[in-house]
Amino acid sequence: MDIKSYNLQTKDYYSLLNLHKILLEAKFHPKPENAQVSGSPFLAGLYQEVVSALLQSEKAPEWESWLQLKNRTDYRQRAIIQMRTCGEWKTAAPEEKRKLAQIHLAPFLYTEKELEEVIKEAEKEDTVNKQYSDAVFAKMETVTDKNSFIEFLNLLEKDNAVNSPEWENKTIREFLQAMSSWIEDFSESDYNDIDWETPDYKTMAKILYMGKLYE
Repeated sequence: MDIKSYNLQTKDYYSLLNLHKILLEAKFHPKPENAQVSGSPFLAGLYQEVVSALLQSEKAPEWESWLQLKNRTDYRQRAIIQMRTCGEWKTAAPEEKRKLAQIHLAPFLYTEKELEEVIKEAEKEDTVNKQYSDAVFAKMETVTDKNSFIEFLNLLEKDNAVNSPEWENKTIREFLQAMSSWIEDFSESDYNDIDWETPDYKTMAKILYMGKLYE
């Protein structure tokens, strides 16, 4: 799980700049096609080599400022979310969490205190995310009209943003297929208590909620 080292050949500034843009997009995209990319030690090592070369260029002072984690709160937050969603995080020992954090934060520059703060924040979000998940379910059970349905939608959107590991169906396609399957299965079951000809707001909320979890 340690970050790997590379022997980067190019020293051309604009080649390095383009590599930086590509790697930044790959590591910190908010909705990646492959979520495992952000936690790759190989990618982290390559990116650190690129940054090391940029810090030796004529624009080194600008890069040193840009790369300070304290100046990049957007990427800091994305890294925390990615740390939580990686499979190893919840069961990792403290030293392993430290390594995971270093991989996800690469190539940014930070102090030991800043690293510890990131790890603590990532651990704290477990509780916050469970609160969101519980709130969504509770709201679904109490939807009665348009306003409460809108409140449910807002909670569901926030739950998707901060608690994506719990979502069985993460893509739009999977989400829609899950809703369709649940309607088909539940409407034919013995426990069906919904008027499918005139569904109400609570039914719509339930359909959307099952899009999150139904397999």
